[in-house]
Amino acid sequence: MRLFFLIISFLFGTSSFVNAQIPHRINGSPYPVSQTPDTLFVVNLWEYSDSEKLTIQTLQGLLAKTNPTLFSWIGGSSTIWLDDLENNYSFVSDTSYWNDFPGLMSHFANEISGYILCNLHDNSSNTAISLCGILNAIAVTPSESALMTSLGIPLLQDVTSLDESWLFENYESQLSKEIVVYQKEEKDLFLGDYSVFSNAFHFYDPINSSLTTDALARMNDNSVLLGWGDSEYYLVETASNHSLQVHPADWARNLSVYSNFEATTIQNTHADSVISGEDVHTVCFVMSDGDNVQWLLNDFSTNPNWYGSPNRGQVDIGWTMSPAMCELAPAVLKHFYDNAANNPNGQDYFIAGPSGLGYNFPNLSPSITSATALLNEYMGKADLNIVNILGTSNDEAYMAPYLLQPNIDALFYYDYFNYSALNGSITFVNNKPIIGSRYNFWDGFESVASLAQNINALPTDAYSSDGYSLIATHVWTKSVDSIIACAALLDSNVIVVTPDEFIKRIQSKMGSTVEVNENIDSDLRIYPNPTTNELLILSEQLEITEINIINSTGEVIRSYQKNPGILNVVDLPHGVYFIQFVSDDQRITRKFIKSKN
Repeated sequence: MRLFFLIISFLFGTSSFVNAQIPHRINGSPYPVSQTPDTLFVVNLWEYSDSEKLTIQTLQGLLAKTNPTLFSWIGGSSTIWLDDLENNYSFVSDTSYWNDFPGLMSHFANEISGYILCNLHDNSSNTAISLCGILNAIAVTPSESALMTSLGIPLLQDVTSLDESWLFENYESQLSKEIVVYQKEEKDLFLGDYSVFSNAFHFYDPINSSLTTDALARMNDNSVLLGWGDSEYYLVETASNHSLQVHPADWARNLSVYSNFEATTIQNTHADSVISGEDVHTVCFVMSDGDNVQWLLNDFSTNPNWYGSPNRGQVDIGWTMSPAMCELAPAVLKHFYDNAANNPNGQDYFIAGPSGLGYNFPNLSPSITSATALLNEYMGKADLNIVNILGTSNDEAYMAPYLLQPNIDALFYYDYFNYSALNGSITFVNNKPIIGSRYNFWDGFESVASLAQNINALPTDAYSSDGYSLIATHVWTKSVDSIIACAALLDSNVIVVTPDEFIKRIQSKMGSTVEVNENIDSDLRIYPNPTTNELLILSEQLEITEINIINSTGEVIRSYQKNPGILNVVDLPHGVYFIQFVSDDQRITRKFIKSKN
């Protein structure tokens, strides 16, 4: 394929292939865009020194500002993505500088204003990367400076003794307020192309330092932090407090290229019907860590433990996926969707998360309302309808903004400190379920045998939350084969389904035909829910004058003229019910589930 493009380019010239298409962005998107490539010069990074790689990635980001032109090949998944782009998108692929650094720099010398002198793997390399997009420059170490001089590329700034604080103090006003890159200095050969492309502040400092605080505080609401740090919790906590979304991306390459292709991303495995049966236990396995952009671009697609498994399609599996991929790497996302297993034995189905557009703790974000409104647009564009939340509070005040969005049908909630802390509970907000993980399928918690044994001992009741098990599957210690092995040990009255089938089944068996007013401004609460015998009614402000219990067909089956505080429902058949609370100025309806005694 590459040879074909080279022949056509030689015969007709690259101008015949110019494609000035600008990929679509959602209104309010934080992700920069230029245009779809017409030519990609492919370089083999195995043939280049680390100093040359640093220069190449900054050149790549610089060129991408107007027309992405460089692709860094490293084998593995980069071969998959390059081949996919070549086979499905119109551009010329050129390997003239496959292993020719002087030739590469000579070819693009006239498009560079100069170079920033820095060292490798220290504060100065981060400083140089941050400065390149602003000054239309490339980052160069002393070992390559003589070549730059010979090519007439001037030195613009020597930052070998300077750090990110200097950069921030002198150039803060010219840095992006939509993208910030938090990248340790020893990883300065990754992610830099996107930093230059987006004019991002590319830096690293302790998460509680004044520089980090100042750098994050200046960002717009719902902007994006790419990279990673030493502590997952403190990074996400700090980003959440500043209304940022986190994309783990510290080993990512070529994002400035991938983000400038256009692709329609539609899943081909949506459930068409709901599996029948009432005396069954329904299980849904969901793989973790789909928010990890660098993993999605690298080992996710090739490693046999995960999406590269030859055994996918033997059982239904849910996969988490960052909705941002529809703009960060849409062709990659389309490849995942197009290659999803879709047969009677097993399907792959993708959900968003955590915890939406990017990883954050919803209860800590000051802009959760606008964040979920933006997420709703990305859910539609990425063809996702379930969000996996990884948070530190499942209070409905923080969950309701998600479930008020039309493109979000349900939430899978994991507590950060124990993914299965909710023990499989199912509650409803805005007539949509919030489902807690029942078991942690990962080393140190459950083995294949213990998980199967625990699931087989659970009730078989489609009308109770006890009849459903969401299984948080840890990708770093479990695999596709682990899920297959566990599913093989499950009893015949246990069924494994995809996440969308899981939600459809819960809605059909535990859902309602009654409109529910989930007024999150009211302090009204009912506990526990689901219940086997009684409901405790808590309200400090609402003056309740009447209470009605309504069945799923809308019939009032019990009425109370005042608030008894505790409602005894032990004699009700198991199923879905509603409590209507009447006060002087409003009516509030809450859904509750009566489980088997």
